[in-house]
Amino acid sequence: MARLLFGTVLVAALGVPFVAMFQNEASAQERATCSQARAHCGTQRVCQRRYEACMETGCWTVTVVRRCGYEKR
Repeated sequence: MARLLFGTVLVAALGVPFVAMFQNEASAQERATCSQARAHCGTQRVCQRRYEACMETGCWTVTVVRRCGYEKR
């Protein structure tokens, strides 16, 4: 029983860095641009304001949710 518990903990501890590494690579490849975000938002005035803010800060804000990391193009 102790071996099973130790093995499970060991596999979990060794697997976490690999999962984090693959997640970071995926998010970098899927990084959206401000223009893509505006295209999904639509033609409303608020979308244009969000786009302008995104071009300045790299963040897209919808109500209280703020996502950053957009490429400024």
